[in-house]
Parts: sequence; C-alpha cells; structure tokens
Amino acid sequence: MDILEFPYHFPPTEKWKKFFIGVRWLGPDLSFFKTLKQIQADRSVADMSQWGGGERQILAEKISQILHKQLGWRSAIFVPQDVATVAFYGPSFGIIDADIAFDDMVDMLRKDYSLTPTISFWESMENSTLGQLIDGLLALR
Repeated sequence: MDILEFPYHFPPTEKWKKFFIGVRWLGPDLSFFKTLKQIQADRSVADMSQWGGGERQILAEKISQILHKQLGWRSAIFVPQDVATVAFYGPSFGIIDADIAFDDMVDMLRKDYSLTPTISFWESMENSTLGQLIDGLLALR
C-alpha cells in the first residue's frame, strides 16, 4: 500500500525554491499533491483495520474525520504509516485550514480524552507517522 509522504524535494530547502514555491517552472514541482490525493482517495474502509482496533483505532478514526472534513482529503481513511505532517498539511498546496484542523484535533483531545499535550510533545512528533503520533497521545493518558 502506498503511504502519504512528501517527495524528497518538498518542502524545499534551497533559498530560491522556497522563494518561488507555488510559481510554476521556477519553484519546486508540486504535481505530487495530485498523487497524494489519489492515493488517499483509493483507500477502502478495510484499510482502517491496520490500526488494530480498540482505543488506538477509535482515536485514529476521530482524527481522520477531522482531517477529512477540515482539509478536504477525499475520505477519512488514513493508515498508521502515513507521515503525520503530510496528513495535517492537506491534499493541496497552501491550504489555509491546516491550523483549523490542528486546533479541532486539540479541542477533541481536550474534550474526549482530557489531554492537553505540551509544545514539547508536539515538537517531538514533528517527524512522526500518524501511528507514532496516536501512540504518543495514548501514552499521555
């Protein structure tokens, strides 16, 4: 199964690629967003079984619904191997609702799980998969 991850050239690290991001022919190639959107859209409900059931899957489903609703992913199907930053970035370049999706997740964690992860927790999850993020959240309880 294909996982959601950015290609090696994104986000750009070169000064000019950063400056011209989103400018066709001058900035980095952003056509991969179409591929990410299609990979995610092609998944089936059965793929959610990779979460293994129980609290892990329940939390994964709640977060997946938020990502689907707020960011415009075509479905609410994410797998543990998906890179968290990709899932929270969204299926298109420059989505402005990424902060709203994160805020909605933090609100859900506070209301449903009485969790308020610290900034250092979020920083430690910067390069995590969704599976690692969800396991880390559950470990905070």
